[in-house]
Amino acid sequence: MGMALDEPQENDKVKELNGIRVSIDERMVSVTEGITVDFQQTPQGAGLVFLGQDECC
Repeated sequence: MGMALDEPQENDKVKELNGIRVSIDERMVSVTEGITVDFQQTPQGAGLVFLGQDECC
């Protein structure tokens, strides 16, 4: 699974989450339910992470 800053494609589902418009490939909608994108700072660096029900995606 990946993330990109891009324009929505024809088959994407567009949602607004916390005031931010995001587009999700329709094939991935069920896979992304319950996933949170978070920013984390670690000793190795900082970046965005995907957190799911098992806290690891």
